[in-house]
Amino acid sequence: MTAEELCCAAILAFFAVQGAVPLIAPNQALESTGLPATGLMFYGGVGSQLIVYGAIAYLLLRRAGTVMRWLRAMQWTLPLAALAALSTLWSQFPLYTIRRSLPFALAGVFGLYLAVRFPVRRQLGILRVTMLALAVGTVVMALAFPHLGLDASAGHHADWQGVFTQKNACGRMMVLATAVLLADWRSTWRHVASAALFALVMFMSGSRSAWLVEAALLALWATLLLLERLDGKSRVIAVAGALGLLPVAAGAVYLSLPDLLEWMGRDATLSGRTLIWKQVWIFIRLRPWLGWGYDGFWHGIHGQAFRVVAAVRFMVFHAHNGFFEIWLELGLVGLALFTLSYLRAWRRVWATLRAGEVQRVMWMVFVLALIVFYDLDENSLLIYNGLFWTLYVAAVANIEFLAVEDALTETERFSAACSEERSAYAAAAAVSQ
Repeated sequence: MTAEELCCAAILAFFAVQGAVPLIAPNQALESTGLPATGLMFYGGVGSQLIVYGAIAYLLLRRAGTVMRWLRAMQWTLPLAALAALSTLWSQFPLYTIRRSLPFALAGVFGLYLAVRFPVRRQLGILRVTMLALAVGTVVMALAFPHLGLDASAGHHADWQGVFTQKNACGRMMVLATAVLLADWRSTWRHVASAALFALVMFMSGSRSAWLVEAALLALWATLLLLERLDGKSRVIAVAGALGLLPVAAGAVYLSLPDLLEWMGRDATLSGRTLIWKQVWIFIRLRPWLGWGYDGFWHGIHGQAFRVVAAVRFMVFHAHNGFFEIWLELGLVGLALFTLSYLRAWRRVWATLRAGEVQRVMWMVFVLALIVFYDLDENSLLIYNGLFWTLYVAAVANIEFLAVEDALTETERFSAACSEERSAYAAAAAVSQ
């Protein structure tokens, strides 16, 4: 790998652990209780932020012309990031909002940079190195430093959290690692060994939700491989049939919900999630249009979040539903912007799937699916140090590049102007090569 690719891998690893670098970054408990961090935590946390976002700024400046030219490829995600920064004006914690919305926007533009700079297959190669490093690091932390590598929550002291903030975060990243492998699967010993490592770490994390999402991911992969073998008409029928089965599957889950919750170790409130959602809905209704500001609500016992904490009687760090979180922080306007970006991405992806070019968009399909899978009971998207936001923007941009490439090919607009425009994104669109 080149130095630039290694730099990108390190940035992605930082986002994968949500900036909580072991030993130096303050954890959520410190933020929520207001207790002071140690000197190492404070300066280490600030220093790691400066290094990572400084590296992103450096990479963007190196390709400033190309990135600026293709900002429109971010589509509705760009206004969403702008809204996050603008929400400083009405946030109940404006300093927090401005300090975190700007890195959030910068991380989104970094996603665009990845799509502009590297073909999708190379993006997957960088992500594969990132995930392997995190998986190996987790094994080392869990076995050699168990006081740091094992989850500290009650009843889960044998579960691995490794280099991540907790066991569920570990399981979530290992599912994503599996998606990276499946999107460019090759029957080589390296891929097989990597898959075994990711499965081991995911299993040792003890995250039951990760197992369910992994099963859904494998089912989606099998479905995509099947679609690739069908003709155009059969693909439409197969997709329509699959969509028709969704209500049946939802009904089956509902009927077996008690047994499923018992297997997952959760109660009828989904480990308190339904209680949180009920309280969150109250505050969404108070500011339905623009919300409480990006990262302007959840601050433990400070601000309006204290009323949620008092109602549910335990500390809450987010809405435990990504879509509620967007609505709570950025209002219905923010939720509409996300929905527009998401539906546009699926509309363009479907055109490629219908044409039978499944391999070209498999990674983007995985990202779009995982966004929904994980945001049903967690918040994976609206995190300023989170990996899924960067990957989502990159996926949206990849899809836009492919759509432009297909349009130029179909109309055969190979004039000098088109050739010049084509060269700006040819590397990013060369997925199937």
